[in-house]
Amino acid sequence: MMKNTVLFLSCFIFGLFHAQLDSGFLTNSQIDSKIIRAEELSKSNPAKSIELSNEIYRASKKTGYKKGLLESTSILMARYYDAGNHKKVIDLSTEGEKLAIDANDDAKLANIYRLRASSYTELGFNNESIRDFRNALKISEKIESEDKKNYLKSLIYTGISSYLAHMNAPLDSVIHYQKKCLESAVHIGESKDFISKKYHLLALSYMNLGMTSVASKRIHDAEGYFDKALKIAQNEHYGVSKNLEVTILNEYAWLYYDQKKYDQAVHYAEKAEQLEKVMSIPYIRRDIYEVNFKSYVELGEKEASKKYMNLYTKLNDSLVNEEKKTINTPVKKMMDQQGEVHTGNIQKMLMIVFTFIILLVAGGLFFWKRNQRKLHESYETVINNLKKANDPPAQNVQLEISSEKSINITDETLKMILTKLEKFEKSQKFIKKDLSLTSLANDLNTNTRYLSEIIKQYKGNSYNNYINGLRINYITNKLYENHIYREYKISYLAEACGFSSREVFAVIFKKETGVSPSYFINNLKKDNLESVS
Repeated sequence: MMKNTVLFLSCFIFGLFHAQLDSGFLTNSQIDSKIIRAEELSKSNPAKSIELSNEIYRASKKTGYKKGLLESTSILMARYYDAGNHKKVIDLSTEGEKLAIDANDDAKLANIYRLRASSYTELGFNNESIRDFRNALKISEKIESEDKKNYLKSLIYTGISSYLAHMNAPLDSVIHYQKKCLESAVHIGESKDFISKKYHLLALSYMNLGMTSVASKRIHDAEGYFDKALKIAQNEHYGVSKNLEVTILNEYAWLYYDQKKYDQAVHYAEKAEQLEKVMSIPYIRRDIYEVNFKSYVELGEKEASKKYMNLYTKLNDSLVNEEKKTINTPVKKMMDQQGEVHTGNIQKMLMIVFTFIILLVAGGLFFWKRNQRKLHESYETVINNLKKANDPPAQNVQLEISSEKSINITDETLKMILTKLEKFEKSQKFIKKDLSLTSLANDLNTNTRYLSEIIKQYKGNSYNNYINGLRINYITNKLYENHIYREYKISYLAEACGFSSREVFAVIFKKETGVSPSYFINNLKKDNLESVS
């Protein structure tokens, strides 16, 4: 009898101990406490917040605690968005949307739509993005709490302004929504629950207005906005997330780089880099590495520039590959499923393709030498043109305009626009990625129709071909004159002269020069070795 009693007590105690260890046995009140802790960690340690939120989600799943599921899903979506993991945000949004609808929680539902819309923006799914932003705004109007309503509307307006920027909408439209974001943030109360959220949005609004001020060439205004944003972010009383402070410091670095104040750019980039190590924001880290690398190049510090070039290239390649995986996941899944069913057919097809490739290679060898000769002739033509002059040759502007004149504009105005175009070509502003016909027309104080016709008539090209020609001429000069550019990856060269992707850059480079970027670089290196020996 005694043995049975001891055995029973041992099993009972072990069972209690095991239950305490198992997160699945957390009570609802324990889960609620962990939710509060996960939200607190969002500001100081996002990675730990994600880890704890996943634990909350698993525990809530086991007990069927829907509030815990909704809260943990909402936190995870926000933290994954901050970390740039947009696929995770979209994956979680389906369950989060259902939980919020079941709970009749309009604030959570509006925020889920907002986060999903912002992730769609980053991945380039524009129709899906604006659809969810509209849903988020519609739902936010139902929120009874004025503070919650203004908080969500401010976040949504920020997302819409980012969407418009991605769509290359007029800058005035972007600024309009940034100011609506600021207006909503100002109306949030300063209660314990909202003071941190309010000042986070105020700092975010000032930073965004600073960025559009830079784009509008209002540098003094930009510095004022960035200063306001940084003071709020660094004020411990407001409890603003350190993620935002890192981003503001990064924007400061780029502001001073654009002004050719490279020492100040490095100063702010180093501050951002130190703080980012604690927060871990890969997309911002890539920007920090890039501005450091470019600033050190201009300062002539080879070792530092090489260090940051390598860091930037490695991280950029990793992020680009991750983006490709994110977008291609559904396609890959379909291919895998078909592969399991049709493995035999694929093997036969591979054999046919392999045989066909052998035949192609055999035939291709016949034409290879001839093509190489033609490529080298194109290369020599580019080099000869570069030797004649370091700067692009001036366009031969014809001002004898009479019956062939296709636009109603005075000769004096025409001369002024052509003179401004020449200054534009020398300023190298054409390498900016966000350059558009509209922004250039605004800079030249004319309209897009006049500018398009003038470029066509006096530069002999459409606007796009004109800008592409300037960019390729710029980068071929850099490659010819500066040996360090020959060591950069094609993806960086594409960015350096204003192209959005290496693929587009390679196509335009071949079109303008007759050779590929890699062929041009390899032959420059070869010529350099021959001249040294």
